[in-house]
Amino acid sequence: MSKDEATDPAIARKRRKARIQRKRPLEEAPEAVKSAEAELSDSSDEPQRKRPHITGIKKDARYDPGVEMSREDLREWRKEARRVRNRESAAASRRRTRDRISELEDQVESISQKYAAALKRIVELEAAAAVSNSSCSDEDET
Repeated sequence: MSKDEATDPAIARKRRKARIQRKRPLEEAPEAVKSAEAELSDSSDEPQRKRPHITGIKKDARYDPGVEMSREDLREWRKEARRVRNRESAAASRRRTRDRISELEDQVESISQKYAAALKRIVELEAAAAVSNSSCSDEDET
């Protein structure tokens, strides 16, 4: 074994994979399952769909109707799908806005009641203070 073979990461990776495979031979699928999967994957009747990339699905593949359509029909279908999603999103946004408005109206009502109660208490205290001041001044005069 040369020095390059010992330090080459690809060779080291292959060795690790081989070692792991030797340690876990029972975890492999039975031959019947493997052959069934191979038949399914080899069928040329259906075109193989690419898996979505990790960063997301390309714009054209976002709105897939699941049936064969002409380009023009597909474009119209996608437009309609966007309209529906936009309509639902707008309705949800309006509902959230209405909920927030009613919540704020409830807060205003609560604060208004507290304010009115505080003003009433202030008036009562001022009246009590005026009565006590007038009674004190009456006693001072006599």
